Amino acid sequence: MRAYILLTPLLLAGCSQYSFNSNVDKENFDQYFKPSQVTVYDKSQLESLNYIHLMTVEGSACQQQANEAKPTLADARTQARLAAADAGANGIIFTRCIETSDDICLAASLCYGQAIKVAEPNE
Repeated sequence: MRAYILLTPLLLAGCSQYSFNSNVDKENFDQYFKPSQVTVYDKSQLESLNYIHLMTVEGSACQQQANEAKPTLADARTQARLAAADAGANGIIFTRCIETSDDICLAASLCYGQAIKVAEPNE
């Protein structure tokens, strides 16, 4: 038991030099969570809201090589939400999402939507 008590501080001291590395870029931390600041609305939800149309946005995901992951519509929607956030929107109405391919992309997912600014209830 005494040996355990004597070795514990040594073990803890050995861990004090531990460093943590992350793939999250400190300068772009806000960019990672920007799409979550844009709420996805259905047209029927907007009837009772005060909002303005800002612009049309699109998002895309592309698989250029066979060994890459297949793009999903969720990836394309996330890119469209990012574009809406960059335009100053806090909401988006998706008008169309498609899966396709072309000369550049073996598979592609595309989403189009309307970036909107929804007023807060007390505004």
